[in-house]
Amino acid sequence: MTEASKRILVVDDEEDVQILVCRILRDMGYEVDSAADGGQALEKIAAQRPDLVVLDLMMPGVDGWGVPARLRNAPDPPPVVLLTAKADYDTFTRGVKEGASAYVCKPFRFHELLATVQGVLLSSLKRGTAVPEERRSEPRRTLRVEVKVISREKAPIALGSLANLSLSGAQVDLGVPIASGDRVRVAFHVPGGGSPLGLLGRVRWQTPAPEGFAHGLVFEGLTPADERQLRELLRLSF
Repeated sequence: MTEASKRILVVDDEEDVQILVCRILRDMGYEVDSAADGGQALEKIAAQRPDLVVLDLMMPGVDGWGVPARLRNAPDPPPVVLLTAKADYDTFTRGVKEGASAYVCKPFRFHELLATVQGVLLSSLKRGTAVPEERRSEPRRTLRVEVKVISREKAPIALGSLANLSLSGAQVDLGVPIASGDRVRVAFHVPGGGSPLGLLGRVRWQTPAPEGFAHGLVFEGLTPADERQLRELLRLSF
């Protein structure tokens, strides 16, 4: 099955939004189904597992928080992209802790939604393949979210997306290359709310990617508070 033939379930109680998201994804060649609430979504997932779920949070009945909570203990649960108007850091971190692979804010940009969906699907295709040395044998998770990358001198470099996360490092995709060995700071970019988590790291590797450049970042100088927040996002015990 090619990436474009993947099955996506869109879950949103706002009919206009549901129709729009479904049309955008179908136009890209995806097979798309829809559900109006979490309960209906869980029934459809149980009947035929989709390759990805695009999930609104605020819905009647079983809301968006209830879906990943129930999927967490299921065998081979599909990745979840949260699509929500709640643009704040607390909602973002709760979504990540509940198991979401990505977070897109309403109102969304078409290319942002498509890039997120494609990135999560690509990461799921690569699951189980070799990973860079800095994350080998470490718990890690797929996480596609916007990040701000700044220099150690606090000069802005670029907005990009974080693709994978572990306690010791991450993959960061940017439109511009950063040289191996450079040290940068990465912070989650959550519209409507600042991120208290800014991670200092060194670029270990860089390679061309479909929309720019992928960078392997090794974290350095993590404080106890940084490590605690990383463990919470990775759902690791202390």
